[in-house]
Amino acid sequence: TNDEVGQLAGSFNKMTENLKESKEKIEDYNKTLEQKIKEKTIELQKAYLQLLQAGKMTALGQISGGIAHEINNPIGVILGFAQSIAKDIKEDNTLYMPLKSIEREALRCKKLIGDMLTFSRMSKTAEEETDINAVIDESLSLVNTQAKINNVQIKKEYGNNLSKLMTNRNQLQQVIINLCNNAMDAMPDGGTITITTRSVIASETKQSHIEISISDTGSGIPKEIINNIFEPFFTTKEVGKGTGLGLSLCYEIIQRHNGTIGVESTLKKGTTFIVKLPVFLGVDK
Repeated sequence: TNDEVGQLAGSFNKMTENLKESKEKIEDYNKTLEQKIKEKTIELQKAYLQLLQAGKMTALGQISGGIAHEINNPIGVILGFAQSIAKDIKEDNTLYMPLKSIEREALRCKKLIGDMLTFSRMSKTAEEETDINAVIDESLSLVNTQAKINNVQIKKEYGNNLSKLMTNRNQLQQVIINLCNNAMDAMPDGGTITITTRSVIASETKQSHIEISISDTGSGIPKEIINNIFEPFFTTKEVGKGTGLGLSLCYEIIQRHNGTIGVESTLKKGTTFIVKLPVFLGVDK
């Protein structure tokens, strides 16, 4: 009706509609707020894990460097004498195989010491302007034979006209080789490794990066251990088949290049390691 009662009823109806709209807006805002809080919580958790990892790396780096220097000289002496004696002994001599075993294991120790020295930030860094696609090609030349033996196909999907990087070329090659070797280990029955490069710009800093993705079609990494894979000496390989320094060494090298390394994995489908390196920032001394 058009009388006062009708006008009052209309006002109540309008107020009800406004309240309903306000309630819907509040609910939408709360959902948005909850999502933002969830996203920020995840970001903080990632930042905390990165800080925790960096602290572990620093502490272990100091210890590793000291140990490596202490055992480097005696290992060199053992290796030198074993190689010298083996030269003068024929293969049918009963001492030949034990000496070759000493030589082989001493070389393995020497390589581990080299990894520990790199890990401890004590090795010298020589920076140079680097074409990342060329570095990957050079690295793959060292793993192609092993890939063929293991029935692994390597696919390259390189970006064009990528910016040059200031890097330690040898250390970067070591990262590529380690990640490819890990990928092959995850595919004992064969599979495919796909290496992709592209330019990206960080949304927060607007800094230009080169992104390197190395993907495999292997068994994947279980969720319960994926946060531990960059920890020094953490390994799921059998005793004698891995030192647990490979991925932590990759982490350390990428950190020294002011970059980041992350991993995405799905069980029975495969794993992707993602490396991001800033353009022209160089290596931390």
